[in-house]
Amino acid sequence: MRIYLVSPTHYDGSGALHKTTRYWTSGITLPYLKAITPKGHDVELVDELMYDVDLDRECDVVGITAMGPQIVRAYDLAREFRSRGRRVVLGGTWATLTAEESLRHADAVVAGEAEDVWPELLADFSEGRTKGIYRARGGWRSLAGLAPIDYETLPLLKLQAFRESALYRMYFHWPVIFSRGCPHPCEYCAVQTYYQRSYRTRPVDDVLEDMQRIKALGGNRILFLDDNPIARPDAAKELFRRMIPLGLKWASQSTVNMARDPELLDLAARSGCVSLSIGFESINPESLHGIKKDFNQAGRFREDIAALRAKGIQVIALIMVGLDGDTPETFGRTLQFLLDNKVSFLKLFTPCPYPGTKFHDDLVRAGRILDGNWARYDYGSPLIEPTGMTTGQMMDGFKHIYESFYSLKNIARRFSPPPKGQLLESLAYVVANLKVNRYLRSHERAWATIS
Repeated sequence: MRIYLVSPTHYDGSGALHKTTRYWTSGITLPYLKAITPKGHDVELVDELMYDVDLDRECDVVGITAMGPQIVRAYDLAREFRSRGRRVVLGGTWATLTAEESLRHADAVVAGEAEDVWPELLADFSEGRTKGIYRARGGWRSLAGLAPIDYETLPLLKLQAFRESALYRMYFHWPVIFSRGCPHPCEYCAVQTYYQRSYRTRPVDDVLEDMQRIKALGGNRILFLDDNPIARPDAAKELFRRMIPLGLKWASQSTVNMARDPELLDLAARSGCVSLSIGFESINPESLHGIKKDFNQAGRFREDIAALRAKGIQVIALIMVGLDGDTPETFGRTLQFLLDNKVSFLKLFTPCPYPGTKFHDDLVRAGRILDGNWARYDYGSPLIEPTGMTTGQMMDGFKHIYESFYSLKNIARRFSPPPKGQLLESLAYVVANLKVNRYLRSHERAWATIS
């Protein structure tokens, strides 16, 4: 069969498709699906963030994976392809957590991990049948021996630019996966809901093999796509220890616990860690308690950031505003905290009640969800009724923090002095901050596309 794999983009506030001409990394879901597709099928893939989807493409099966606000575009694409006689499969976090709803838009849904059901689904389609919802049986599979992907055909990699431009080689981060899942109980999180708080790591030898393949292509910057690569500290330490001789630079998401284990932090820095996106979520202990993220321990944040910066690691703060426990006064304190601690980059979020999570279910029961349009489930829409302020105050404070944090004055303040020993990285982050400053001034809802 001819299979067309699609990663959709999302709609912006005006209803237009959000597009870009280049992106700093690439997803690997589509290349991995191609790698696990049984022989005998022809597979092509496209990421709509950068390229156009060919609705009239001659194919037998269209596979679409989506999460967050992508899901509305995914449903629209599914409808268009089905109207043209194509069979459509939906998968990904959102389709898993809303499998029955998603099935109304497709011929089949892959709920959960695809390895054990994708060949079965294709075999069924080849015979003209479908089971509807395909769920893996027998629990979570081992991550040993995952099928290797073709790194030269990453959907968002501009290979020619990578070969010719030193700036692009510094800009592009090659995606690698070490783990799946997260054991923490954060109630708003679709990841821990999807994985049912399970957590697995790949054998270190397998991960290093991916990195060696990337190095052979000339790459030296890695992005771990893991949601929490340090949830099993001993495994993370082994990985970082064995990465040291490779001389790579890498970035990742992480919990703040990275800063609280001196050996882990030292190994991360020595193995090439230059930046971490950390879900602080809130500086209010009460707000953290309300979303079951007490382990963050807000009282230690200053010490944590200082420890990371002392190792030359840029800190990207992920903060939610409008949580239960927040008041209008929280905005000023949050901004001051970010400035005083010289945070390198900021991603703000309003509370987003993803379907399938306990957070969503609790808010439905309380009648506090304001918007059921899933296209608005982005980084900065008023989706819930806050308890400590009005929605207008929430959005005013949200905008104030963003604009103040990325003001020219505060950019200069936050990067003086830069984290220890990382002048080149700091210069790159200054450029990124300046781009956000310009973007915020030229786009009314810029925060909905900051990533």
